[in-house]
Amino acid sequence: MDAVYQELQLETTIISNIVLPTKATRATEITWESSNKEVISTTGTVNRPEVNAGDEIVTLTATIKKGQVTRTKSFTVTVLERNEGQLVAHYSFDGNLENSSVVESFGAGKVTGNRMNNDGGTITFTEGVKDQAAVFNGSSGIRLPDGLISSHTYTVSLWLKPEEFTNYTTAFFGARSDTSWVSLVPRGHDGVNNDTMIWSGTSWYDAGTGLKLEKDQWSHLAFTVDEGELMIYINGEQTFNGNNFPNVFTSTNSAFGLGVNYWDTPFKGLMDEVKIFNDVAISSEEIELLAKVK
Repeated sequence: MDAVYQELQLETTIISNIVLPTKATRATEITWESSNKEVISTTGTVNRPEVNAGDEIVTLTATIKKGQVTRTKSFTVTVLERNEGQLVAHYSFDGNLENSSVVESFGAGKVTGNRMNNDGGTITFTEGVKDQAAVFNGSSGIRLPDGLISSHTYTVSLWLKPEEFTNYTTAFFGARSDTSWVSLVPRGHDGVNNDTMIWSGTSWYDAGTGLKLEKDQWSHLAFTVDEGELMIYINGEQTFNGNNFPNVFTSTNSAFGLGVNYWDTPFKGLMDEVKIFNDVAISSEEIELLAKVK
């Protein structure tokens, strides 16, 4: 009983449905009460307040029972209001890693070594599709601010000029944890004929585009996720459309990187005009315009 009590924890800031466990070790049962069932039900279903409605604070109370012994534990959680969809990051790489979007809460990128979570590395700059671009040397990457995406609806857009291709190497990587992530892969694995792809683990989702990027050529890549619907675009043309894509970014502190992840060979080549939109899947017409930046 005491061990279950101590181990039972909930996140304090919520943006999506949560798991409220009902079973624990040694035949221990857990039941739940909510101070506002319209916002968080007793089964963990979350209804976020609408834009500008304000956050909601809810108390969830767990009753832990084993045999005739019971104990309660309460959690105060904040359900964030929905955001108005907007461009939260624009990295133009014009001699620096600054974010030029108007969202002040997300700052500059940080150079990493050969993994997203280590130090070292070097990023330089050269001529890009628009002014300058970032040069990735195959042993370095860029860590972006945590929490850029905190929604099941979002858009990522960037220009890429690969110098080398290796399976699993990422261009854009976002992760809630090392087991729940999204990766834009210039050269996909053998299961998609090594085509450019989006994949996600460990709720595995392989979205091959049927196309391969050209070495030493600029290509525009973009993808949108809209409540489980995934669309991928290469040079303004839609190359994939699928449903049931995993909801990964269920917290406000997910990690993001360019050219690196936690495991694989870093990207080697150039990258430019990275744009990330939170809470909005932009239209195909808007993506077509982004693909004409040259």
